[in-house]
Amino acid sequence: MTILLNDNPDELDYWHEQPATRIGWELLKLEPHIIEVGDIVHVQGRSLFSRIIRWVTRSSNEKLSWSSHSALVTKVGNSIEVIDTAGVQVVVRSIQSYEILKSRVLVSRVPGGLSARQKEMLVTKALEYEGRLYGAFKLLVHALDRFFDNRYVFRRLATMDQYPICSWIVAYCYKGVLGLLFGSLPNAAQPDDILDYCMASRWTCVWVDSSITLEECRRIYGA
Repeated sequence: MTILLNDNPDELDYWHEQPATRIGWELLKLEPHIIEVGDIVHVQGRSLFSRIIRWVTRSSNEKLSWSSHSALVTKVGNSIEVIDTAGVQVVVRSIQSYEILKSRVLVSRVPGGLSARQKEMLVTKALEYEGRLYGAFKLLVHALDRFFDNRYVFRRLATMDQYPICSWIVAYCYKGVLGLLFGSLPNAAQPDDILDYCMASRWTCVWVDSSITLEECRRIYGA
């Protein structure tokens, strides 16, 4: 997890430079267009499995990673839909599913936003994954790299995205459409890597589920 330090005390910090982050599930239900297609959803799950992922993907200097899951927004309207891994396959489902699971959620957007064409291309690419089987075996290579302080060792052996995990979908979509890498090759990207990159690259934090989540992220990533 990257900690952003502000070496210039006269310079405004990240959270003041950005537009104010909107907060709360109720607000999101009233104003769904706070979110846009192509936004990245960062999730901290509450399950034991999520905690294991946060432990496996942590760096040597942190207790746990913040994010255990990533998803990509594919539709905004009467409902907000994301492409996601659920159970044994990739599905499109409502962002509200994270509220039901009592997950902590943060949504970030590339600086300046995406063009209509870029959004369309991201959705087209993302929907190619729908229905594919979840690449559970790929979690093993990520776990093995934990023994090398998350260096890119075993993950280089798993490059095929036919059986994706959540962070691969986000990473391969952004690589294919925008040529963007989240600090690593798509098959090496982990949920917390994506969040770290978005924060370090000053992506806009457009919405969070609660003030608790916002304050926690400010503490971790703020100046």
